[in-house]
Amino acid sequence: MEPSKISSTSFFHHTHLNEQELKHPELAINRFCELFPLTDVRQALWLWLNETLTAQDTHYEDTQNRANLLVIYNQLLYLLDATYIMNHQYTSAQQMVKVNEVVTSLASYQKNRYNVDESIQKVVQTGSI
Repeated sequence: MEPSKISSTSFFHHTHLNEQELKHPELAINRFCELFPLTDVRQALWLWLNETLTAQDTHYEDTQNRANLLVIYNQLLYLLDATYIMNHQYTSAQQMVKVNEVVTSLASYQKNRYNVDESIQKVVQTGSI
């Protein structure tokens, strides 16, 4: 695939991510996946591709440009699938961390409660504090 005339190397130094997303890009991925179901994104891409290829007097009337567009379209589909899989894995892992925190908290509570119950029993048995 040949680079387009409209692309420039300076474009790749620009980002739309904020400071937090630059440090944790999974936040941007998660936001995207929450906002748009995968089927909606696929449909939008298909509509863009279809409209672009059927339009007249466009950059994509050239055979090579059409071929490049189709390669980009197919690679975006791969990228979308990978993105949604990674997001699912990330959110599942985050949920497991939260579950583990709750379980640990409950275990600590139960242990403390057991220790308090033991102390109360000793006081009752001995009659002293």
